[in-house]
Amino acid sequence: APLLLPRHPGSLSAFAAPYRPFLDGFLVVCNTSFATLCLQHCFRPPRFRRPTFTPMDKLAESLATVQTHLSALDSVAQPTMLNDKIAELAASVGMDATDIKLFILMLLAYPTALMWRHIPGAYPKHLFSILVGVYFVHWFIGHQWLHIVFSSLLCYLSMLLLGPKARYFSAALALLYLAGGHIYRQYTDYLGWTMDFTMQHMVVIQKLSALAFNHYDGSAAGAKHATAEQKSRSVARLPNLIQFFAFIFMPSNILIGPGFEYTDYINIAEGTVVAPAGYVPALAALGKGFVLLGMFQVLTAYFPIWALLTDPKNLVNKTPLDFFTRWGKVWVGLFTYRCKYYFGWKIAEGAGILSGLGYAGVDEKTGNPKFDNMENVDVVGFELSQSLRDASTAWNKTTNRWLRRYIYDRFPAGMNLYITYFVSAFWHGFYPGYYMFFLTVAVATQVHRGFRRSMRPRFMLADGKTPGPLKPAYDVFSVLITSLTVNYFIMTFVTLAWNLSIGALKSFFFVGHACLAVGFVLFGLGVVKPPRKPKTEEKKSE
Repeated sequence: APLLLPRHPGSLSAFAAPYRPFLDGFLVVCNTSFATLCLQHCFRPPRFRRPTFTPMDKLAESLATVQTHLSALDSVAQPTMLNDKIAELAASVGMDATDIKLFILMLLAYPTALMWRHIPGAYPKHLFSILVGVYFVHWFIGHQWLHIVFSSLLCYLSMLLLGPKARYFSAALALLYLAGGHIYRQYTDYLGWTMDFTMQHMVVIQKLSALAFNHYDGSAAGAKHATAEQKSRSVARLPNLIQFFAFIFMPSNILIGPGFEYTDYINIAEGTVVAPAGYVPALAALGKGFVLLGMFQVLTAYFPIWALLTDPKNLVNKTPLDFFTRWGKVWVGLFTYRCKYYFGWKIAEGAGILSGLGYAGVDEKTGNPKFDNMENVDVVGFELSQSLRDASTAWNKTTNRWLRRYIYDRFPAGMNLYITYFVSAFWHGFYPGYYMFFLTVAVATQVHRGFRRSMRPRFMLADGKTPGPLKPAYDVFSVLITSLTVNYFIMTFVTLAWNLSIGALKSFFFVGHACLAVGFVLFGLGVVKPPRKPKTEEKKSE
């Protein structure tokens, strides 16, 4: 614990405090299946005196020295005139220059994807991916693209030396490297949004771990246990380094994702799969992205979610009506906050379609081509989902697909749900808010499953398939309760810090946790059970 403590007890104390009993608290969470109440106990302030200088400080200073030397590379091959203009624009509009660069690069991904697609031959495409992808990251965050190269090489060497057996080791190695980046960033820029390599590495880690498991599925040992779906993504032989880094640095998605499988990349690059042009769906995704960006810019001025959840003035309920008024503002503010993600994902989706990687085959019913392989969010599906499972499926779809394929499906049933949510939190970083959200949502998902099994059949006819007359009312209630659940618990995903998260939840009297406790007793412990099937149906099942 002392290794993680800052030398200044002021601004970073909120970061240091939660880590002292973290492991003990996590075990309590797993054993009791009630995350937040246990976290409230385990993240108590430390009782020992903070040292004035710690090994973590020394390590941070050493890394800062290394970064100072590597920063000399940042000025190499940079468009100086363009950077100056961007700096002037950023100063005039009150934005960060890095954000403007990211926006420009996201738009440049469109012509880049078209160029890549029309380059003849696989290896010219591979070289184009490496050169352009590296330059995109270099212009965006400077020398930090070296982290992606180094961590990718480590995983590649582990797969090369250990063979297909390296799947868990390679995935853990990539995840631990990302964890190191999260810890360093959190230690040096607590609650800050400085752009660094961790954003790109969160996408790269999906590619690395997926390749490791796909290589195992393509081996003789893995083929015995692989499902038909897993065999369709299997990789019998490791790609060479050019193919490997072309897959890693594919410029259409290297900056903000979404991730994709190695087989998707190599099939398009080598011409094994010929994707339709997809200009219309690509431009449609681009247009949706701009609409969502406009919504974010307009609504943020009226519903600033950070101020609504952290400003002490906004956390006071002077009258009973204030509770509902504040919740309405937070509800809209959280939707506005999500619009930022919707915008980025839709823009990236369009670039993926133009490259051909968004092609997902032909619809069996209509015969029309599908372009949802790189679709990362279903906005309407998420906002109007009837269960947490549906919401999870519609949100950050490629990441959830990665978690399902390589975490949920690879661990035994019963524990795989909690492991998946924990890995998702670990993948995001080490702010307490992530763990408060994901571990509590794991419990809420179980409660929602029990609620659906117990209540939905009561609104269906005897055959269990035909909706009853009150089924629309059940659907509306399901949408409402899912939205309330998501928006209540996701507050800690926004506030991140322990004290800020507790302050936001406390201002709403922990009402969501109280409802979750009641729901856990009723539907998780089986107090309310599903209705008995009709005798005729029981005989059929027998």
